[in-house]
Parts: sequence; C-alpha cells; structure tokens
Amino acid sequence: MQNDLEIYELLYLVDPYFPLDELEKKVNFYAQFLMDRGSEVMIQNRGKRSLSYKIKNFDNANYIQMTYVGNQKLTNGLNLVMRRDETILRALTTKVSKPAQLA
Repeated sequence: MQNDLEIYELLYLVDPYFPLDELEKKVNFYAQFLMDRGSEVMIQNRGKRSLSYKIKNFDNANYIQMTYVGNQKLTNGLNLVMRRDETILRALTTKVSKPAQLA
C-alpha cells in the first residue's frame, strides 16, 4: 500500500432478510478483503434498523460500520466489489478528517 494512508469510514446496508450467519461471513469477507491489502479494520454491527425511505423496496436493513486505514486505490477497489454484491442495498464511504491541532 502507498504511504498516503488515510482513515476511512464505511457504512453499508445489507438486505434485512439475509441470514445472520451469512451476514457474519459477508462482514468478515469485506474485512479480510481490506486486511489482505495491508489495512487495519474495526467493525461494528449496528443491527437491523428502519430506513427513512425505501431502498430497493426494503423498509429495514442491517447496518454495518467499518473504519479502516487505506488509500484511494483501496477504497475504489472495495467500492467496486460492493457494487457487484446484490445483498448490499447502499454503501457510503467517507474520509475521516484529521483532528485540529491545538496551538
């Protein structure tokens, strides 16, 4: 991985009818995808929640939050893999800004 590492946060929504054991495998797959490319990953399963509006005709979704260290190339690769997964309803990646320095 390149030296220009940043901290990213990824929130993705998974089909609410996806079995819990399969959901765990899917979460581990994406975490392993990042770790195989030299990233460090922190995962939080936020559970099943209601959506404010329907996404792909679903009212609920499983919310998964991942925080990882990477670069733009890694993020683009992960987003490409996630777009191909039909059980992912929506995914949003944001770069975590650096904390302000005190003078």
